[in-house]
Amino acid sequence: MNITDLYSTRIQKNFDEDQAEILAVLQANLKKPLKLINYYKGIPLSYPATIASISKGIVDLDVHEVQAFTIEQTHSTFIRSPLFKHALFAQAQYVNVSKRAAAFVQFSYVEIMAEHRSFVRVAVDSQEPVSIESPLGTIEGQLYDISLSGLNILIDYTCPLEPGAETTVQFVLRSPETAQAINARLPAILIGIAGDVPPYSYRFAISPEKQLESQISQYIFQRQVAIIRGVKEVIS
Repeated sequence: MNITDLYSTRIQKNFDEDQAEILAVLQANLKKPLKLINYYKGIPLSYPATIASISKGIVDLDVHEVQAFTIEQTHSTFIRSPLFKHALFAQAQYVNVSKRAAAFVQFSYVEIMAEHRSFVRVAVDSQEPVSIESPLGTIEGQLYDISLSGLNILIDYTCPLEPGAETTVQFVLRSPETAQAINARLPAILIGIAGDVPPYSYRFAISPEKQLESQISQYIFQRQVAIIRGVKEVIS
């Protein structure tokens, strides 16, 4: 997933003036705690952080080690604070997980679009094959992530489907706890296509029936637990 899929910029003046304003506010409130947010395999992970120092446009933060790990994966973070009307986005210049430290530059105002999701979305453990059936034929892809209301399917070529296309998708999920197969076949409507190079991201809206919805919900919960456990094992 591209990090830019998660937010939309909210420039107030221009990039340079906004950044100068952000740095000035942080400099004037060095003891105010911040909340960092990172999306790892679809899951928002958020812990408090404190400002260690600010110098020459670089903000050094003391962070939670789980947060440091996720920052290391994305080389960026979102920041929330009552000091600002909007959320902030910043690029990571330096991260040290064991020292629980990170340094950030290039601050900007953003809206975190991922916060508007109705349901939790998680990346699947392995990209399971998906068959997409439509009047134009059957298209093969790989399932990348899933929520109770949508799927993100990666396709290695440009296919003839257009947004609004009504399809039927078929795939298998495997329980992170028992490896038991969940066989899914359900209607899906294409709502968006993203990517400049393959694999292209085809996002579908779904509305599973009650039994399948319960199975997907359980899978998502188990997958969240497995992802968080995996992070803690890596940093322990």
